[in-house]
Amino acid sequence: MAELVDNDRVRRAVAAFAAEPKHETMLDVLRACLTGELLLDVTGSELNISEGRLHTGSKLRINQRVGPDGQRALLAFTSNDEIARIHPEGTRYQSIGQPAAAVLELARRQGAAWLYIDPAEKTAALSAADIDFALRHPRNDRLSAAIAAVDAGTAPRAEAITALVAEGPLLLAGQRAEGQGDDEPPQLRVTRRDDGSMALLAFTSAPEILARDPQDGIVTTTTTHVLEQLQQGPFASIVINPAGPWIELRREELVAAG
Repeated sequence: MAELVDNDRVRRAVAAFAAEPKHETMLDVLRACLTGELLLDVTGSELNISEGRLHTGSKLRINQRVGPDGQRALLAFTSNDEIARIHPEGTRYQSIGQPAAAVLELARRQGAAWLYIDPAEKTAALSAADIDFALRHPRNDRLSAAIAAVDAGTAPRAEAITALVAEGPLLLAGQRAEGQGDDEPPQLRVTRRDDGSMALLAFTSAPEILARDPQDGIVTTTTTHVLEQLQQGPFASIVINPAGPWIELRREELVAAG
């Protein structure tokens, strides 16, 4: 049984959606589901596990349900306590932990129409379209995890710098000016710092862009290209995932690390 998974960020996002179901709170659930780990309920499975790994010969039975439209729904959980709530008291339930993004990928790979998170009471159901949007564009899960760890105080700031300096995907937000043609490149989203200098906005996933402004376009790039822009361009810093948790990294920090 996976004992250590307790994804409080996803659980809080699900509770906020259950209290006020709307596009913004659902987007927060989707953003949260690209960080940390989630659990699958595999009660009734025959598991061959050693050193934390599932081995050949295991017979895995993943608990599923039927969604509101009669189509198949996969279930995911933020903790073992949430799994226990869907079973009769005293049930010897089983669970396995997976990176949250891998659970989304599993739902898409199995053709599930829905992914219910913590379905016992306060729940959120991600549709196949929601999941496809989150996974369609490149993501930088390493950078996202580092930012979350720094924000939680469980990792030093240097971890986020190391993750950004490493080669990987990165997204920028594009804003089209009024009357601008589709064949013209969009203006990149920036923000002005307190000292008057400019900071480039960057994002680790497509849902992070929509959380800031649902009208923005998605510009795919790489960390290497963005670091080159920072060295050569007018930006004093880069702000990553401004909808939060976020981090601002100064140009001089990144130059020193590179």
